[in-house]
Amino acid sequence: MATKLDKEIVRETDFIKDGRNINITLTADQKIQLKLKGMKSGGLVIGIDELYDKLSGTEEKVNKPVVYSRKDDGKYDQPNVKVTKTVLNDLRSQNAISGLDPTTVAKFDGIIKSLLDSYR
Repeated sequence: MATKLDKEIVRETDFIKDGRNINITLTADQKIQLKLKGMKSGGLVIGIDELYDKLSGTEEKVNKPVVYSRKDDGKYDQPNVKVTKTVLNDLRSQNAISGLDPTTVAKFDGIIKSLLDSYR
C-alpha cells in the first residue's frame, strides 16, 4: 500500500546534465519539479495528472492561445498584445488582397482570426 503524497519528497538522480545531478521533487500540491542540483532557478514543473495524461495518450486536445516569448538573461518577455494584434490584422489585410484562390484565402483568414480571438 502506498503512502499519500502530502509533503514534499526530494530525490537526487544519478543522471548528470550540464555537470550537475538532477533533483526531482514530488510536491504536496501534486506536481513534479525537476531542477539541476545547486540551481535556485530554472526548474521545470508539471502536474502529475498532466504528465499521466501525456504519457498514457489520453491528453485532451485543448485550444490554448499561442504564446511567443524570447529569452533575455534568463527571463521570458511576453509580446506586447497591441503590437501582436496589429501585426495579425495587417497580415489578415494582406491575405485578403493577396490574389490567392478563395479557398486558400479563407483557410488563412480562419487561422489568423482564431489567433486574434485568442488575444481577447
